[in-house]
Amino acid sequence: MTFIVTHDPANLAACLIHTGPVDASEIEASRLVLKDVANAQNVRGALINITDATITAEPVEIIENVQGLVDDLRPGTKLGFVGRPEDQEIVSMIVATVAHSTGRQVGQFHALEKALCWIRLDWEAAAACDCLPITE
Repeated sequence: MTFIVTHDPANLAACLIHTGPVDASEIEASRLVLKDVANAQNVRGALINITDATITAEPVEIIENVQGLVDDLRPGTKLGFVGRPEDQEIVSMIVATVAHSTGRQVGQFHALEKALCWIRLDWEAAAACDCLPITE
């Protein structure tokens, strides 16, 4: 398994970074660790960084795990994804599906700094900093 989960107190976030090939079993294992760190630290948001990863899991497996993560996080916890521009179509589908089905704040980003800003700030302040999720 090639992932790391950290607590980022400055940004009030729990951060998961995947590298290399990522299958369904790694997604499930990493989401459980991310959930544990996020809830233990009472963060404002959880961040999944896949910029250096190649996701090999099927879309339905990804969606099930992301929905499971959202369900396991404390109410009101944001969930952000950071991915390469060429991966945004699949990320967009996952984000849209999970956000619609759960009613939670789930966003996608190209830049780690913008994702952390969005997690750290309320919606209006994030908008003023141009740190809102991608809407394309």
